[in-house]
Amino acid sequence: MNKTLKLMITALTLTISMGVFTACGNNSGVKENEEKDVSTKTITTDELSKNIKDENWVVVDTRENDAFNGWKLDGVKRGGHIEGATDFSAAWLDVNAENKEERLEKDLKDRGISKEKNIVLYDANGKDASEVANYLSEKGYENLYTYDVKEWTEDDKNAMKSYENYEMLVPVSWVKDLIDGNKPEGYSGKEFKIFEVSWGEEKDSPDYLKKGHIKGAVHINTDEVEEGPVWNRLSDEKLKAFAKANGITVDTTVVLYGEDTTPAARVATILKYLGVKDVRLINGGTQKWIDAGYELEKESNPKQSVSDFGAEVPVNKDYIIDLDEVKKIYNDKSTTTLVDVRNWDEYIGKISGYDYIKTTGRIEGALWGHAGTKAGMDQYRNIDNTMLNEDQILKMWSDYGITPDKKLVFYCGTGWRAAEALYYADVMGIKDITLYDGGWNEWSGNTGNPANPIEKGEPKK
Repeated sequence: MNKTLKLMITALTLTISMGVFTACGNNSGVKENEEKDVSTKTITTDELSKNIKDENWVVVDTRENDAFNGWKLDGVKRGGHIEGATDFSAAWLDVNAENKEERLEKDLKDRGISKEKNIVLYDANGKDASEVANYLSEKGYENLYTYDVKEWTEDDKNAMKSYENYEMLVPVSWVKDLIDGNKPEGYSGKEFKIFEVSWGEEKDSPDYLKKGHIKGAVHINTDEVEEGPVWNRLSDEKLKAFAKANGITVDTTVVLYGEDTTPAARVATILKYLGVKDVRLINGGTQKWIDAGYELEKESNPKQSVSDFGAEVPVNKDYIIDLDEVKKIYNDKSTTTLVDVRNWDEYIGKISGYDYIKTTGRIEGALWGHAGTKAGMDQYRNIDNTMLNEDQILKMWSDYGITPDKKLVFYCGTGWRAAEALYYADVMGIKDITLYDGGWNEWSGNTGNPANPIEKGEPKK
């Protein structure tokens, strides 16, 4: 086939395809997207405003999860997401994960993104929405629209929503700016420290030295903040010494991350308990840094100590509580909810989840707060290990009777998973929250002979 004839046929095909959309009807303010995939249409701000509350429409933020949470990325005037929107990030499509398609299908279903609805996909870089549109189109979705959220952010009358404490969960681009000396959004300009957190000595860490770490990051072994056999946090004085040994004061901006976010969250909650004012977790951990194309270094960075923490500890003593406090409040269901952040089999007493914990079951009256399908926290995270959106977390809780109008006491086996759930609750702005440090390990008595009231089996509705 010669080049001229091929071009004529291509042009005719595009004309016919666009004509199909025109024949199906075109709402005022909506036009076919000639510059992108012909299976999508653009929508105006006025038309979006009219339809955003219509149950037949769903508005989807396709940007990085950090932008949805509240960060001003890609040149938008205001951070956060369009009020009423859900999320389905284009970044999720590039993740190499087990059961990827199954997880993405669940994400679509959980967010009400269905073939029967008109779907508005928005971004601020001209790429993310198109990638998600192509993905959905291949799955048979037809009523697809794209929108540039920059237009929405220009007018303050257009409602947007950010998490109250979104700054606690930072994008990797924010950390890169911090390292490069570019003052990022929300940074006070005081001293900062970056730590990679995992269990075990630095020399034994498969990630810190072998895989590499963020430039300048110092390694923290979780044994620096807790000890067995219960694995409660160390005494206040020892924790204060830990902070000073790592060069941390109440005024230090502390950035924590790891291959897995859970141990980093464990240290983050302890630092907040001590009184550090500015504690941040990297949203998505090490892999998001790699995905962004940023380099890792492999040389060891020594700890640099300080002589004074700057406050009497703990400043925020109610951020973590112990067995005596839990015994006082666990029966008061009218004002307090014990949130069990373990997997379902642990919660119903089928397994303990730990080779050193013999007793199975849960604290009497505790409600299931979810955790992971196995031993992790995937039920609190997107497929790229970023924080699950607020609506999904609250729905997950409410299905089992957990509501943020009560005091929420999070616990797990030994404090790690519950720390991540607590941290996300803090990011969302939930006020009356705390971590029960000893968790099931302490409450159960550990040995097979329950020390305190427990339950087993599926809870009554």
